[in-house]
Amino acid sequence: MAKKRTPPSLSPRKRPTQARARATYLALVQAGARILERDGYEALTTNHVADLAGVGIASLYEYFPNKQSLVAEVVRHVLDELVADLRAHVTLVDSPHEDAMRAWITAIFAAVHKRRSIVTVLVREVPFLWEIPAVEQARELLLEIAFASRELRARAVKTAMVPDATIYLLATMTGAAVLEAVLRPPPQYTPEVLIASLTEIVNRVRRKRPGRTAS
Repeated sequence: MAKKRTPPSLSPRKRPTQARARATYLALVQAGARILERDGYEALTTNHVADLAGVGIASLYEYFPNKQSLVAEVVRHVLDELVADLRAHVTLVDSPHEDAMRAWITAIFAAVHKRRSIVTVLVREVPFLWEIPAVEQARELLLEIAFASRELRARAVKTAMVPDATIYLLATMTGAAVLEAVLRPPPQYTPEVLIASLTEIVNRVRRKRPGRTAS
């Protein structure tokens, strides 16, 4: 009976604490991101990353035990930047006004589009993407924002809250729709048309009274 393979570690060996070490660490992550964006996941090797970063391979292995842990750290950095962009617009989703939802969805489109090249590679080529803790943490954060928005809207318009399952599905489908629209934009629709249509879908669900069924 074949032995089950142990999955590679997706965590760095350690994180730097001193300024010089942080500069080396960041150079490695940025080099990894450039190779991913330019050549793709399969072409990335730890030797290539070390060469592009201008450090010895021993310095890379001081922080990263393997290629997978380095790629996972690239993913974390990309998500940290994306989430920071969204945090700058998070007050939009707190507003009960329906035009604020369009502005929020526009902000999501813009944040993903700004990183379209690297996100395309990460989504299409990294086989363990959904196992990276930073991906789950980002998903949980966006769900928290969605649930908080639901509660604020319910108080503002004095109506029953949309059910948890509906909010979960709405947030998940919105994220998937934005990724699809940005990474594989349909030639027959402009981003503005897609944003307007997605906003209408979201607002229609938010307007609907819980418990009501379509006639």
